[in-house]
Amino acid sequence: MLTWELFGAAVGAGLASGREIASFFGRYGARGYAGIVASAVVMALLAGARLPSAWRGRWPERLWRALQSLLLLVTGGAMLAGAGELTAALPGRWARPPAMAATLLTAWLLAYRTQCGLAWVSRVLMAGLAALLVRAMLRPPMGGTMQAEPFAPLGLLRAAAYGGFNAAIIHPVMAVHRGGARPLTAACSLLACLLAAGLAVLLRHPAAMGAPMPFAFLAGEMGGGRLLAGACLYLAILSTLTACLRGLGSAWSPAGVAVAAMLGFTGAVESAYPLLGGACAVMMAAMGASNFAKSARNTFLSGRGVV
Repeated sequence: MLTWELFGAAVGAGLASGREIASFFGRYGARGYAGIVASAVVMALLAGARLPSAWRGRWPERLWRALQSLLLLVTGGAMLAGAGELTAALPGRWARPPAMAATLLTAWLLAYRTQCGLAWVSRVLMAGLAALLVRAMLRPPMGGTMQAEPFAPLGLLRAAAYGGFNAAIIHPVMAVHRGGARPLTAACSLLACLLAAGLAVLLRHPAAMGAPMPFAFLAGEMGGGRLLAGACLYLAILSTLTACLRGLGSAWSPAGVAVAAMLGFTGAVESAYPLLGGACAVMMAAMGASNFAKSARNTFLSGRGVV
């Protein structure tokens, strides 16, 4: 179950729409597959980082908790705002507030009132995305060409940043469950497979690369595909929002997420995501380096008979 919870936490609206795949990997053509591997490795290494004993009760721990909470609040707010934007096509000017309230309530129930609700939502999401990608892959190639950008070094840095941001989102889920390396490795592998499949679809249909939501753009050309794309997008929003609430673990979390939703989806993605995600990734790297240094020191001293 933990594997699917970690997977669902990482698959947000940006990935389910295809926009993240196009931005972080598709722009580099077939070399984007190397970026996918790099991002999965970074994600697996950072998400498993544990708080060093030297940080406990000191300012590094307080800074880490603050940054992590802010990232979860902003991410949850972005997902909630995205759920509201999905209702734009519904009739009635008052459709957005009830839709956002229902989404927040559902995510709260999944986070705090079920044992495996997030895992099941993630499984349905994976099945829906797989069906969407298969449909898109089987259709005749669309017209259009793309000029692949050079991959190194900027593409590698962007891939590492993508892995670091996702690691920061799923780290609280790992901490709540005290999960081991196996579920994390499995979740990163699942995510890498999904990213690779999405990249294959975009490389087959380069005309969709510049669309705001490439998968929805492709689905609009297929009978019944738009409904499937919309369902996948909503499930991705719901799974990430649920993971954010679970990671925050506070009775006031829904209220904080509702306030953060005022930033809007685009505002959160373009302004807060890079800053908070980067800061959390740096701190997780520092955690790993500190724990590795302590382990190496103890091993060295033990070999010399000091400890």
